[in-house]
Amino acid sequence: MKRTKLLAVLAAIVMLASAPTALASAITAWTGTVRVSTSLNVRTAGNDGAPIIGKLYNGAKVTILDTVNGWYKISYNGRTAWISGKYVVTASKAQTVVAAAKSQLGVAYQYGGATPYKALDCSGLTMYAYGQAGITLPHNAAMQSTKGWAVSKSALQPGDLVFFATDSTGKITHCGIYIGNGQFISAQSGAGVVKEASLSNSYWSRTYVTARRIIG
Repeated sequence: MKRTKLLAVLAAIVMLASAPTALASAITAWTGTVRVSTSLNVRTAGNDGAPIIGKLYNGAKVTILDTVNGWYKISYNGRTAWISGKYVVTASKAQTVVAAAKSQLGVAYQYGGATPYKALDCSGLTMYAYGQAGITLPHNAAMQSTKGWAVSKSALQPGDLVFFATDSTGKITHCGIYIGNGQFISAQSGAGVVKEASLSNSYWSRTYVTARRIIG
């Protein structure tokens, strides 16, 4: 009898310990819709060489668990799998913008670049990401800073645009997309790629100018 009670207590402890993890997983997952003319391959890993384990068709709903280098980790027939993020529109516009920005991580920086998965500059990246949500932005950081409405740094939400003055003129010369937790993504000329950075970094904190919210 005592042993049975002990096992029951231990089981309850294990369940309580695992609950926060399960809850966190449920919170971070989001949904999306497949947009393709034919079909989308479902793979065992996030790359074109991974084995194909199924197909999804236009209009299919997916649960997205993570995004890595342009690939979405999804739940597929009770298991985890991967699909290309190029062909998925997420549930909300803000999520779509963030997911599109994340899909370009590692893409080469090029002044004037506006070619996704190949070469982008800062406003080319934001223009592309917002374009995936059906929102048109000009290919110019300073002009983008006049769109939407201003938000304070303390009130930033994922999908907001952040702007910086990176030269001696004090004028806006750089932009990025806030993704939460004090982080943003931008195409950086110094790094030579699209990458994630922290707003608390001394350089970005010093050059930060403003933020704009385009999506209500």
